[in-house]
Amino acid sequence: MYKKSHISYLLALVFALVSTLPVDAVDVRTRVCMGARILYAANGWDGSTYEFSIDDPTAGTLIRTHNDSIIVEWGYTTGIYNLGVRETSARGCIGDWVYLEVEVVGDYAEFSMPQYNICGDSAIYVDFNKSNFIAWEWVDRSIPESGRITRPGSYEIRTIDMNNCRLSTFVDVIQTQMPRITLRPDTMICTQMFTMYAHNTQSNPPETDYTWYTGEPNAFATTITSGTNVRSVLIADRNMDVDTRYWVRAEYNGCFASDTAMVRACVIPARHNIPNTFTPNDDGDNDVWNIDILKDYPNSVVEVFDRWSRRVFVSQRGYPVSWDGRDMNGRELPMETYYYIIQVNDNIGTPPFQGTITIIR
Repeated sequence: MYKKSHISYLLALVFALVSTLPVDAVDVRTRVCMGARILYAANGWDGSTYEFSIDDPTAGTLIRTHNDSIIVEWGYTTGIYNLGVRETSARGCIGDWVYLEVEVVGDYAEFSMPQYNICGDSAIYVDFNKSNFIAWEWVDRSIPESGRITRPGSYEIRTIDMNNCRLSTFVDVIQTQMPRITLRPDTMICTQMFTMYAHNTQSNPPETDYTWYTGEPNAFATTITSGTNVRSVLIADRNMDVDTRYWVRAEYNGCFASDTAMVRACVIPARHNIPNTFTPNDDGDNDVWNIDILKDYPNSVVEVFDRWSRRVFVSQRGYPVSWDGRDMNGRELPMETYYYIIQVNDNIGTPPFQGTITIIR
């Protein structure tokens, strides 16, 4: 945040030193705005020289112009300071220091943040305590009174405070690309150890911080781990009877993205989970072999064999069409017991499901 003064070059004849030496100090106070350049003049004997000083060297800068006057460029720290002058006559007589109390005042717009950040294509609202000012305006007239800014840059706001000081403050607005992150789809995991990876993170800056949680994305979620390079997490010894939601948050420079994935409780189908009979007699009841458990295994493939180990049916991946008791040439198969193998194909080593299925006509 940068500040500057809009006060013009002012002339103030504030010292009236007596013409005889020594002189007494005068009890005078004047008020100036921060950043103002003020010309001060002393009135003394003809031929005298003058020395000027400020009791606090950080209060302002002395810029000499003429022998009996000086320009002071006041700083940006409010307070009461003593500006002194001492006269030396043409005969070499040195007078006492005479001081003028100068009160430096002014109020700059103090923004709620030193720098604002636009995340992606969103917008930010720049705000400050407006009650401290008589009037204020954005120099960029495209900015509404709400302070909504949609593009990066350095923006100037002009204010008039209660002391009628006209000051300007600059606020910086930057723009940060939104991080990217994707987790695998909801799945069922049937292993005691499994690594979950965050995908599509290649374009994220190296300083991106990744935080992994378990539970719903709210204040009650539990942090698993975090760090700048934590793009995967090992799920180990989890309770196989409980559905668990995992989620990850990628954050860079105050901008973040997140994704979640549900890991369902592991349910390995037993024979009683898979029907062992069906009646393909076109009566509208149990005419096809429905295997509901396969909805949890989208890559599964079902194969059926007769007693001579000849394959009579093979499904498409995911078992999208239930078997209707016909062979691969569309002929009805006789009432008989057949053998099946279901390849799960979940890439984590779940063994195939095997059993018998009987056609009853």
